Amino acid sequence: MSKNPGKSRQFISKRNIVRGLIGLFSILMLIFIINSPLLKIGYVKVTGNSYLPREDVLQIARIKEPLNIFSVQTDVIQDYLQNDLRIDTAKVWRDFPNCLNIEITERLPVAVMNCNYGYVNLDKNSVVIDIYTDAKKIQKPVITGMVLQDVYIGDSINDDTVKKILVYLGLLNNEVLSQIRQVNIADKEHIELYTVKGTKIILGNLEDVEKIAEKTQEIFKDMSTTTIPVEYIDLSYSRPVLKIKQ
Repeated sequence: MSKNPGKSRQFISKRNIVRGLIGLFSILMLIFIINSPLLKIGYVKVTGNSYLPREDVLQIARIKEPLNIFSVQTDVIQDYLQNDLRIDTAKVWRDFPNCLNIEITERLPVAVMNCNYGYVNLDKNSVVIDIYTDAKKIQKPVITGMVLQDVYIGDSINDDTVKKILVYLGLLNNEVLSQIRQVNIADKEHIELYTVKGTKIILGNLEDVEKIAEKTQEIFKDMSTTTIPVEYIDLSYSRPVLKIKQ
């Protein structure tokens, strides 16, 4: 006895409809789960940043809070961060159920210089790592006596005196660096440094950068333990020369 082909086709059609409905229901459920508030990342934790504000790190990472756990691609975020010149290394990972961790190592600026359209932050390797126009953002010693022209983020400064100054500042510890307000390079053979308290320190021509940096750290250590008013300190000699204020 032969099967009824009409009934067979009707059965297959109903089965396909059921499968289609199940598939549609699964897609709708997946969309609901992906957009569920339960899967929102409640907090993005940023560590390792001392120069870059948390908001800037999130902007570099192209993150807008709150995030959805399924929309986070940690490798993509990590690439965004590591492609920014202000960041040396970055690591991104999830802490379930609702935290995204970002750990960075910064390329820290050691000095600021004027350029023809604002200010640039420079690292110890003479690389421009940031450009801005607001003087309130200046956090590091300012190198005066020269104005840079048409420089951009990622550019390297080729002036030999500027290079020496940046290497010198990079050798100083953070405590000493924070006490320096300005380095004047108008006279390349007679470079002068000014502290936040107004004391002048003569660096000379910085032929021996490491030795001058070592002397500088010693001088700042001595100044922190004395109340004698100092007019200037000359480090260009084999032994520091001090002039006391009258």
